[in-house]
Amino acid sequence: MRLLMRLSARADAAYETAYHHKLRGALWRALEGTRFEELHDTGDPPGFVFSNVFPWGAIGEGDRRTLLVASHDEALLSTIARHFRDDSELNVGEMPFRVEELSAVSPDVGEPGTRGVIETATGVVVRLYDHHREAFGIDGEYDETVTYWRPEHTMEPFRAAIEENAQRKHELFAPEYVPGPATVDGELFDGYDLIKTYSLPVTVTRGVERTLVLSKWRFEYRVRNDTHRKQLNLLLDCGIGGRNALGFGFLNVDEESKRVVGKADAEAVVR
Repeated sequence: MRLLMRLSARADAAYETAYHHKLRGALWRALEGTRFEELHDTGDPPGFVFSNVFPWGAIGEGDRRTLLVASHDEALLSTIARHFRDDSELNVGEMPFRVEELSAVSPDVGEPGTRGVIETATGVVVRLYDHHREAFGIDGEYDETVTYWRPEHTMEPFRAAIEENAQRKHELFAPEYVPGPATVDGELFDGYDLIKTYSLPVTVTRGVERTLVLSKWRFEYRVRNDTHRKQLNLLLDCGIGGRNALGFGFLNVDEESKRVVGKADAEAVVR
């Protein structure tokens, strides 16, 4: 589920491309004093992810912008919504907004048999740890505990790390009776179209900056069955890859790409 926030600029402002830490802070402040505050320091994925304030570009007083916050937990989104109903000011660094409208939206990859494309609206952080480097023969000198995925590492470690991350989110946030992506046959996606990779300096916590390597993608999918549908929809709710609490890995379904295959094909997919 998603909380759709319609914003109005309270003053002229330059668009801050390094908005991640500041927007995260605004959302955590909305959760202060609630049961969701404890998610802040667990070290696990937080169960929510957010878009950038869009559209991009210089901001004039009165300009309209939009922000989306996604989560598997409707109560978390309701808590954020109540906060901004009571106090409509949303300051993202030097970008001052007023929250004008709040509504809920529920994107869905579609019923079994549906083909479509999921797009990364924000960059994806894929971290490769020691076990990934060993398994895939990634050599080199590493000053930090992780290696950020780059195209030269090939697709195999990317897919492995994405599935591992998705499985962890499944264990945290999905019902126990639903099998996770690492426990069933078949990949999450049928196709991986890399759009670009780029580096971005990001404040990951107060006073600590890291240069992250990010990638943008179009993921082709075919919904095999109800279990696969739930797995993909959880990624829409919680994000793909790491650093979701900073807004990375936010996904959108390309609604124009969605189509349901013929009945005979759909029955074969479900089986």
